[in-house]
Amino acid sequence: PDAKNRVVLLDAAEQLLIEDGYAAVTSRRVADRAGLKPQLVQYYFRTMEDLFLAVFHRRAEEGLAVLSTALQSPQPLWALWRFS
Repeated sequence: PDAKNRVVLLDAAEQLLIEDGYAAVTSRRVADRAGLKPQLVQYYFRTMEDLFLAVFHRRAEEGLAVLSTALQSPQPLWALWRFS
């Protein structure tokens, strides 16, 4: 359950960032979107900065994995073009 709650909070924060922008994201709004108690946001992420960094870090890791796979393909340049 712990890992699932963390992922749900990250998903909620990401959705709010996309929809409303950085300034509109609060721990209460993230918790509401996730369907969890506001205290859990602070349990998993000490600060909102930690939450935002976790959101960006997660997507950056996904992008790096795709780039790594593309670079290992027989036609890396073509694969990179498809990625972008």
